[in-house]
Amino acid sequence: MHVINSTRPSVLLRAASWGGAWFCIAMLTSCSLFPGRNGLTTGDNLPLTVQLRTDPSIAGAQLSYQDACGQPQSLSLVAPLEDALKQKISRVFKKVLTGEVASSSMPDGYVDIVLGMINLDLAIVQQANRSYPATITVGLDFAYTAADGTVLHRKKIQSIGRGDVDVTASSCEVKGLDKVVQEAFGLVTDGMAKQLGTSSKILNAADARKAGGVQAAAMAAPPRSPVAASGISVAAPKPVALQSAVPGAARVPLDESAKVIFRAIIRDENRNQVVHSGEAIAIELEVKNDGPGIAKAVELLVTTRPPLIERIPEQIFIGDLQPGEVKHMTVDGKVGLVKEVVQGELTLTLRAGSSTVQLPNTKKFLVAMKPESVKEAQAQPVDVDDLPKWVGLLKQPKAIGIVIGVGQFRESGLARVKYAARDAEAMARYLTSVGGIPHERVRTLLDAHALKSDVAEVLEEWLPMHVDLTTVVYLSITGRGVVDPMTGAVSLLFFDSTPTSSARLYSLRRVQESLMSLPIQQAIVMLDLSLELAPGKEASSAIGPLWAPQGGEKDRMLWMVGNRSIQESYSYDPGQHGLFAYQLLKGMGGAADLDRNGTILAGELCTYTRGQVMKVAREQYGKEQEPLCIPAAGQGSSARLQPVAKLK
Repeated sequence: MHVINSTRPSVLLRAASWGGAWFCIAMLTSCSLFPGRNGLTTGDNLPLTVQLRTDPSIAGAQLSYQDACGQPQSLSLVAPLEDALKQKISRVFKKVLTGEVASSSMPDGYVDIVLGMINLDLAIVQQANRSYPATITVGLDFAYTAADGTVLHRKKIQSIGRGDVDVTASSCEVKGLDKVVQEAFGLVTDGMAKQLGTSSKILNAADARKAGGVQAAAMAAPPRSPVAASGISVAAPKPVALQSAVPGAARVPLDESAKVIFRAIIRDENRNQVVHSGEAIAIELEVKNDGPGIAKAVELLVTTRPPLIERIPEQIFIGDLQPGEVKHMTVDGKVGLVKEVVQGELTLTLRAGSSTVQLPNTKKFLVAMKPESVKEAQAQPVDVDDLPKWVGLLKQPKAIGIVIGVGQFRESGLARVKYAARDAEAMARYLTSVGGIPHERVRTLLDAHALKSDVAEVLEEWLPMHVDLTTVVYLSITGRGVVDPMTGAVSLLFFDSTPTSSARLYSLRRVQESLMSLPIQQAIVMLDLSLELAPGKEASSAIGPLWAPQGGEKDRMLWMVGNRSIQESYSYDPGQHGLFAYQLLKGMGGAADLDRNGTILAGELCTYTRGQVMKVAREQYGKEQEPLCIPAAGQGSSARLQPVAKLK
């Protein structure tokens, strides 16, 4: 008999990789539908001793992929899978055993696990110094069986891990794939632990065990694994149009409410975020019932304006969703004849056959469409991740840099901001190298390390301890925000934020007040936010976002706002950054030296970035994205004269 942390069980997973994967036009989340962070809101440490049993085929898990040179490679998955299973199961139960168990110490139950599928979505276009997005989908089938052989709980779930992998021009190696694997395994095992720790039947068994009502099946043979007995194969199945993640889920009373949530990805064949006449397009959906009741007769309604996408039906039947059930769907279409450049809109709406089902908000996607004859720009983008050769010429020993990038959220329904973390990492490098700020005076908060409390600690506790009257503060925030339609007030969303809870939001006014309460020389604030109206407060005459809240000191603050309107900020895939961040970094690298005097001022940087973002948005996406510079040129702001880079 072995305790879980003393012996490593054998684990196998057969994986399949997708070749020729398409890039995303829009990504609505960065993780699976099952939330989780460093802890679980489950019945942790239930007073049960369980034995972990893995399917005989689980041994030597590995993921196959092609490296930057197109050669086949494999990545061992044994260690991260083992670690995730051990860690999460041991959070739920008092004691977890592996290996052979003596008949004198039979457990209270058995946790049986089979790995279903792993799909890798990765397309490396060329061997160069750059990063590429990677997505790994993991399926997990598990069950809890009592000592008498009664199956108390069984589920099949899927989760998605996302991240970036790095390649270089001098090597075939793909770096960073292991981090995406760890995220995928962490999310799927979080979901497993939550299911086990909140199952009513398992909780009843734990209560009975606590009360002394569970009798050990000391001489009985261990019950057979219900997961293995089902004949489920762990080989990755071929993609199907509609696949239920829990086909054998138990029925529940109809009078309990259901809550349906979903995420969607739109993929275009050319992977350039612009669709052309005759181009194939696909909509991938993941729909989940997150409530205790059955969601009856769920349907997806698809509308496009103008109606230029062919073969996509207007109404798609999804069917009933059991509690916790996830269904995946792929809808293929083709772009019809596009006569002129047009901005298309695709809308996805869910409806159900019962009024007890809580349904999510409609999701809208903007798709730029062009005739096939329209030529794309041939100019290659500048690789802004390569620092310019004149780094270190500007010295700002008293300056402070605070960089925040939140591209994924703990709340599963929040749309992912594609390059937010990458933008923040690049900006932090530029502030230290190009901007001349000492490394120890730059704080960087990314994704799960950018909680509301983390931001408050940095702005309101750490920052005041490191400033004086000569300090210039550079604050960069990339991510998502909400706007109150009645007042125009903008609030920031961090990793643990949710638009429906004001207690989890961080207002822009609070940011301004934190900065202006300090004895500093001036502050340069760079904001790149995708914006939406606050839920439940939609108004036909909504007030636009209020930037630089009233009471701001224009002589001490410069606001560089990447997106002035309630809309999504564009990603710029050729540069592997957000559009605003890419132009901002490009400007700091030298392009913003408008008067060619060798010094880039904050006002010059904002003016350059604003013009470039508006130009690229119109030409490549067919729609406006207008940045703001506050105060504008000519309004006597000394903050606009602050040097941000020196070229010579």
